[in-house]
Amino acid sequence: MSLHISYANKELTDHARASQPASAALAQGTQYSLLLKNKSAQPWTFYVYQKMPQPVANVFSLAWFCSPYQIRVGNQIKFTWEIDYNFVWSDTGQLIPGVDFLASGVQDGSPSGKNTTTFSLNGGPGLSDPVKGDPAGSLVINDAANVPNSRFSVGIGMSGTGTYVVQAGTNLQHTFTPTPSYWIAAGTNVNIGTVLSIDTITQTREAKFPSAVFDLVGTLREDNTWEVDPT
Repeated sequence: MSLHISYANKELTDHARASQPASAALAQGTQYSLLLKNKSAQPWTFYVYQKMPQPVANVFSLAWFCSPYQIRVGNQIKFTWEIDYNFVWSDTGQLIPGVDFLASGVQDGSPSGKNTTTFSLNGGPGLSDPVKGDPAGSLVINDAANVPNSRFSVGIGMSGTGTYVVQAGTNLQHTFTPTPSYWIAAGTNVNIGTVLSIDTITQTREAKFPSAVFDLVGTLREDNTWEVDPT
């Protein structure tokens, strides 16, 4: 018998859908962009992460996009993506903040289409080709019986890069109901795939895309707070 762990109960799902911009569901395949400018007093590493509408135990956000170097004062960097989902896995060991989740395999998925995959060690660790399953509107990962506890991590991503991950384990099932919520931040010692501790992130702000707006500019000001405006 498998142990079922759902990371999106009805209350969370309804709340997330209510808070999602009306344009988001209609804009799948549309290119979004964030131009981040440094007008603070020092260089920073700029990064973007996604955050669930309500905290969910044992689900971690990743640094989704990240500048490969510090952004000097007066300089900028631009990140672009589309709303297309994928499944990811990694050999992380114990999943804790600060660990780097380096996706070792990616499978494309869709909440409204092929939304279910299995992570197993058959022939080596990896994800199966996704198939359509229940519940519609969610992304589901089933861990096989040969998956050890506290060794691997699995999760979902967007535009080819991981966004949320969870510790894999024997006969576990993980159900994600994706609702894009984009946050920008400035920090140090962050890379793409760094497992984040959301409660400790400073110099951060949500980047909300109004209806029919797909390009935003985030400016880190001298007081180390963000201003977000359409381009």
